[in-house]
Amino acid sequence: MERVISLLVVLSVRQTNAEPSEQSTNRRGIEMNVLWPLLPGGISELRVVLPVMRAEESTMQGALIVGTYSDFASRIVRDDSYGKVANLSAKLGWREYLMSGLHVEVSANVGWRHEEHRPPNDMSVDGLQIRLWTLAGYEHAISPTFYVNARGGAGFHIYRSDELASLEKRVVAGIDLNFGARF
Repeated sequence: MERVISLLVVLSVRQTNAEPSEQSTNRRGIEMNVLWPLLPGGISELRVVLPVMRAEESTMQGALIVGTYSDFASRIVRDDSYGKVANLSAKLGWREYLMSGLHVEVSANVGWRHEEHRPPNDMSVDGLQIRLWTLAGYEHAISPTFYVNARGGAGFHIYRSDELASLEKRVVAGIDLNFGARF
């Protein structure tokens, strides 16, 4: 973790004097979360950011978010009362860049949830799960190509198709730190 932070600081200090348009969010990007895979968490997201509205403007830009989400965080996020949980999902959403790197995002994770060794009778459960995320964050360009962003927000349970749907947490908090590249 220290090495990643040191690298980001060095890249930020070496930031070039590129034209503002080169550092703006008007180019496609790919980003991945770096906080939870580095900590022994097991939550990974990979997103493609596609500017589609007002991409030529410096504020109020809209971007389509398409990506993947995987959660194998049974050891850290959940205790043994849930058994071993895994989630593989597609992500689809919208990010609105407000100004000066501030942005808000709404996205849905739609995918398959698998639980095994669920107490009290060691059962296995499979089903479709949908969770809606509302996030706010700040994005900082560390070069004309690379950027970091930090976000926080809440995830809302929308749907779960298995017999344990009524036990799903309705609202969960979430934070992440992401590294991205524009192309």
